Formats: sequence, structure tokens, C-alpha cells
Amino acid sequence: MRVLLVGPYPPPHGGISVHVLGIERHLAEAGVSCQVLDTSRVRSWIGFSFALLHYAMKGWTVHFHTNGHNGKSWLLALWCGIVGQCSENRLLTLHSGMAPGYMLAQRGWRRYLMGLTCRLYSRVICVSTAIRDAVVLLGLPADRTDVAPAFLETESRAVVSDRKILEWLEQHQPLFSTALFFRPEYGFELLVTAVARLRLRYPSVGCLVMGIGEQELEAKKLVCESGLENHIWLSGDIDHDACLALISRSDVYVRPTLSDGDSISVREALALGVPVVASRVGTRPAGAILFEPGDLTDLLSKIDSALAVEKVSPAFDTGYMDRLMEIYRQVMTPGESYVSG
Repeated sequence: MRVLLVGPYPPPHGGISVHVLGIERHLAEAGVSCQVLDTSRVRSWIGFSFALLHYAMKGWTVHFHTNGHNGKSWLLALWCGIVGQCSENRLLTLHSGMAPGYMLAQRGWRRYLMGLTCRLYSRVICVSTAIRDAVVLLGLPADRTDVAPAFLETESRAVVSDRKILEWLEQHQPLFSTALFFRPEYGFELLVTAVARLRLRYPSVGCLVMGIGEQELEAKKLVCESGLENHIWLSGDIDHDACLALISRSDVYVRPTLSDGDSISVREALALGVPVVASRVGTRPAGAILFEPGDLTDLLSKIDSALAVEKVSPAFDTGYMDRLMEIYRQVMTPGESYVSG
């Protein structure tokens, strides 16, 4: 078994790039030959295409990862599907919670191209049933799809060594954490308002925000204007292992998104035993405490409930790599049927 992973690779440490890194690690530990083509730092598309063609012609399984919620994502998936035709084994994973809405909104030639793109792959792996349903509506047979939340087994392996952030953590109680991109759908403004309210009851409250994004400068300005410079720490992009270590030290993990898929960070926090408060959007695993998206009062109420929880245990399937390995074996053995949902 030889697998070529195609997709974004850290840094920055976002959902898809972290997932690609995690698969690479697990495959290496299992003794499987694995290489990664990083789509986030392509200097020459000609060179990228030749590299993809090289691995495909040698019979490597091509596994492409993308969000599926914009035209660029689908054009790249189409191109990789075409170039990868030299390999008999091609997989596409669609990650974004906004992908179903995007697919359902398309008409005419755009919709045709998305359906064609899916048919170029031996199997399409969807991180939620909503994505799978949208893919099937594009014309792909259901028996060529699989639903598998993109969650890998999680443990906090890193030790936080940054003295400044350690001192800050020690000075704040209760301590909240979140990982996000600074984009409107991630609900950062709601989080800032919640911290401002919580400070009235908890003068030493702290919220650690890990991530980057195109609206990072606006986020910093909002924190300053709200007088929360001492209560909200914007850490920027952080190595995934360090991110897990920091989440494990928090009292509650907060996911204030206005739209979402099946958030990896929510599952990771629960797997680390940290109570999670998340908006009721996308797909949420059992154990997460849910609030109505955008509702400040409900968010604060659910945070109070989470603070009363000492430790949680994940109540969801953590066998993603076993399922993925089975899918790899299935596509390498034509004629066998494998459908999971």
C-alpha cells in the first residue's frame, strides 16, 4: 500500500491541514509508504501536476482533501481527478460544513462539473451525512460514498514551554479555549461579547484563542476596544500538538461558529476530557453542550453548565483510521462493495 495525500499541510494549523498531517503520521506508524503534495504552497502548477502524475503512474493511491465550498476547491479537485486517472485508486474527501449549501446552490455547468469531478474518483469520503446527501444529488451513486468524521485519535503529547503563555494561564480562572480562523462564520465577535459578560462575574476569566485569518487585525482591534487585552490571548497559529496541550489545560472549550461542519477541534477537546460548549450547527458529537447559534444569553447559560462539569468522556466513534484503511483496501480490490454511513 502506497498513499499520496494531496491537500493543505501545516503551517498554518487548520482543520484540513491538521487532518492531512495526522493521516501521514498514522500511516507512517503503520508502516505504509506515504507522501504529501501540499496544495497550500504550490510554486508551479506544472511542477505540481508532474509530481502528481509521477505518483499516479507508479500506482500510488491518490487521496485528495479539500473543503468543497468554493469554485477554486472544485477546480483543483477536478484537475487532480483528471491528472490522477493514471492511478486506479483515487479518493476525494470533502471537509467543509458549508460544502452542502454551496453544492445545492449551483446550477447549470457548475453543477455538471462538480458531478463530473466526483465521478473521477473511485470513492468520495464525506465528513458528514449532509455532505454525502449533496454529493449523491450531484449524480454520484451512494455506493461510491462514505461518511467518516475526520477525527483521529487524540492525546496531548506536547508540553507547553512558552513561559509567557504559562504565566498567563496561571493568572486566569476560569480558563476557556478555542481554535478558529478569523472569518465571520467563526463567531469571534460573539465570543468577545461573552467574555466581556463573564468578566463581571469572574474578574480573572481568560480565553485563549488559537488561529489566524484575514480578519486578524480587526479581531485585535475588537479585543482592545472591548477592554479585554488582559482577558483574551490571541496566540496566532500554533503547532497542533501544542494546541492540544493548551486545550487540555482549559476548563471549557468553546466553539461559537455561526456555520460549521463536523469540527475536529470539538471532538479533540472531548477526547481530552474537556467540556465543550458549541453552537447547534453542523454535526456535533454526543457529549457537547449545545447553544443556539448567535444567542449570547444561551451561550452564557451553557457555559455555566459546562463549568459545573469536571471531566467528560468521548461518546463517539474514534476508529477513523481503521475505517480509512479499510476504504484504501476496498479501492485496491475492485468489485467489492463498501458502503458506510
